Amino acid sequence: NLSGNGISGGIPSSLGTVTGLEILDLSYNSFTGSIPESLGQLTSLRILDLNGNSLSGRVPAALGGRLLHGSSFNFSDNSGLCGIPGLQPCGPHLSAGARVGIALGACVALLIAAAGSTIWWKRRNNVLRAQRAAAGRDAPYAKARTHFNRDMQLAIHRSHDQPPSSSGRAAGEDGPRLL
Repeated sequence: NLSGNGISGGIPSSLGTVTGLEILDLSYNSFTGSIPESLGQLTSLRILDLNGNSLSGRVPAALGGRLLHGSSFNFSDNSGLCGIPGLQPCGPHLSAGARVGIALGACVALLIAAAGSTIWWKRRNNVLRAQRAAAGRDAPYAKARTHFNRDMQLAIHRSHDQPPSSSGRAAGEDGPRLL
């Protein structure tokens, strides 16, 4: 029983060599890291209390299997432990480098999205500004082109109403009528 002594650091894996160990109480200390796999090799271990530490990671499968055979293990108040019934399920544990990579990727994606939306916004404002400017002033080229197109359509329409000339061209194409 080493409970409540303020012991810090990782649980020594050498405890797995004490084959006759039946009861191990390491509760209410400051243990960090994961539970050593070597504790799963202690076949005589009936009671294991690791309550109130800062342990994390997956509980060794051998320890989880012994719970079905009448052993009493207490892993509560270790928010990072996972993998056996009563604890949170284990998810993918990412390394610090992977977390940094994901964070940098997210930042780059955010910057690209911000740049894209800024470019879109500026283009939109330029188009709106050009439309307002065109609506607020005379647009002589646009009017001239519109009048020219309308005049051409009228001339073509009129030429279809008149009989063709002797040369096979429509009236008005030979020049002005003299009579």
